[in-house]
Amino acid sequence: MNKNINNTNYKKKSKILAHTKVIVRKYGWSQDIFEKLIDNNVKKTDLVFLFENNYKNLLHFSLDEINDIMEKEIKKINIINFPTNKRIKKILMLRLTILDQDKIFYKKTFNHLILPNNINLIKKTIYKSVDKMWYLAGDDSTDFNFYTKRLILAGIYVNALLTLFNKNIKDVELNIDRNLKKIS
Repeated sequence: MNKNINNTNYKKKSKILAHTKVIVRKYGWSQDIFEKLIDNNVKKTDLVFLFENNYKNLLHFSLDEINDIMEKEIKKINIINFPTNKRIKKILMLRLTILDQDKIFYKKTFNHLILPNNINLIKKTIYKSVDKMWYLAGDDSTDFNFYTKRLILAGIYVNALLTLFNKNIKDVELNIDRNLKKIS
């Protein structure tokens, strides 16, 4: 029963996110996004129940969705036999390809996240993303290496995001290759 409720809630959240993406592509993220969603026939009760009437919870959900998609896609590929740097590159490129599929939405999301009042949110989001990438790459370090790997990947990832939002996916791959070469 509980699994069915969670699945139903996930489907409702995904449907709301689809409406949200249309709005964000046009107007960007803002505190009045729920009003815009209600104007687009999204039930206020769903917004209150599923996102606690807080648009940042909806923003979190949109970012968690990327990690979920990335994990599903990477599990379809046998990357465990690749060297670590190739695994990380494959995972990074997969993630950035996912972002490239809805580039306008994710660019507006990133631009919203870099606002000063969202500094904690962007730090948490980037950490969660790079931690997931290292997890998918099979990293099991627990010492100082754990933190340095994530810090280095965070720099490469943010740099790749900036390249993606200002250029194209081919330039992103060249950028990642250049950055991985610098640190290897």
